[in-house]
Amino acid sequence: MGLEELEDYGVKLYRLTYPEEGPAKLFVGGLHGNESRYTAPILGRLAQEEIYVGEAIIITSLVKNSRYISVLAEEYYQRKEGMNLLLLIQKYKPRFYFELHAYEKPSYSRLTDPERVKKAGVPHFLDLDEGILIGSIAPILRRKFTKHDFCMTIEVPKWKCASEKIKEKVLEVLRIGLTKAGREEVMHEFRMRYPLPIKMAEQLFHQYYRNRLKPF
Repeated sequence: MGLEELEDYGVKLYRLTYPEEGPAKLFVGGLHGNESRYTAPILGRLAQEEIYVGEAIIITSLVKNSRYISVLAEEYYQRKEGMNLLLLIQKYKPRFYFELHAYEKPSYSRLTDPERVKKAGVPHFLDLDEGILIGSIAPILRRKFTKHDFCMTIEVPKWKCASEKIKEKVLEVLRIGLTKAGREEVMHEFRMRYPLPIKMAEQLFHQYYRNRLKPF
């Protein structure tokens, strides 16, 4: 049981390992733009958690600052940060994957727009609590995982990130992945804590992937 600070493909990361067997898990933030300013403090605290199962790889900042390119676009995965993300996924083969983003206040309506699937080609996000949004990861990236893997995108509101209350609420979500050994345990915990948004998110997932994949 221990915490290591490493560097892989030029990316600094934390690696938590637990002696009992468990799935590999990848938590990543700071994927584009200036998001790491908001996500790094949260993921840095996650790396200090003492209760976890399996192996957890925590990347507080995939990139410190960059030109914003959507993770929905093929171009993103042709850039250095996108290629590094794919290499890290290939190396650690995570069964759980949590992608942490941060959004501006005006973007809330766009991200939660029920018509987003028609406008952007992907389902809209659901508000879990206090503007903390959840949804599936980019379809391009989801293909890198198996149908049995658990993959979730979390969007945190930039204008609330200084609040300890908001940080703790995001950590509550991330801890579910950190402390569970199986995807059904994770889904059970999410359904218990956030019944309505998770039910809606599962429905959207099934509609989009036409039951080819289990949520998430």
